[in-house]
Amino acid sequence: MLASMTRRFRDLLVFEATGSLVIACDSIGGIGPKPADTIAADARTTAHFGVRVPLLEVLCAGARPIALVDTLCVERHPTGQLMIDEIRALAAEAGIPPQAVTGSTEENVLTTATGIGITVIAALDDELPKAQPGDVVVCVGLPISAPDFEIRIGHPDQVSVGEVRALLDSGLVHDALPVGSRGVSFEVAEMARVADLAFTQLDCPIDLHHSGGPASCVLFACAPQAAAALTRCLAPGRPVTQVARFTSPNPAN
Repeated sequence: MLASMTRRFRDLLVFEATGSLVIACDSIGGIGPKPADTIAADARTTAHFGVRVPLLEVLCAGARPIALVDTLCVERHPTGQLMIDEIRALAAEAGIPPQAVTGSTEENVLTTATGIGITVIAALDDELPKAQPGDVVVCVGLPISAPDFEIRIGHPDQVSVGEVRALLDSGLVHDALPVGSRGVSFEVAEMARVADLAFTQLDCPIDLHHSGGPASCVLFACAPQAAAALTRCLAPGRPVTQVARFTSPNPAN
């Protein structure tokens, strides 16, 4: 069991903890509102998707986010402040208090392109999660990514950080994994590998090989009888698809 407390000291975050920490990070460059950016996006959208992925990674590992560090290669006003507001909002959705969000902006030189880095620190109170034999794998949200799809905050086919947190807190889920650029099929195999299980892919209407972009969907392993109950934690109309089933590996193999 990890006990932790986070407090401020000048510009520092001080952790008093014993146990295990889980750390995830992500970065974005050339996507934003600056004139030299390769892809145009508003500041809040850039920040949202930069924060979303590492938050989901630590949550799905069964860890409790306790701090977030943002390194913004833009000026504080106006671009940086818009990013900070969105970062703090998403951090709060994941359970990180405002005093545990820290970072920096670029105040010394003019920036013409956008760059951000995000680091999420989480406490692991229990063992890392594993799927169980007989579990079904439920995909919440759809694997969508640019340029094939419009990627925006609040997209109806994208599971939210708050929904993921609620699903994990429900007690119904044995393991969870965000879907990245390698698609649903790859992540199902990874979930099976960690748990030393075999799996069967089920017939379903979604493209199991399409990129999930910024973790637009998340896989949840749960008992078959619990699958229907997961929808109680979701916004109405959120896509929910059973994509695979886990079994014990054949002893002869």
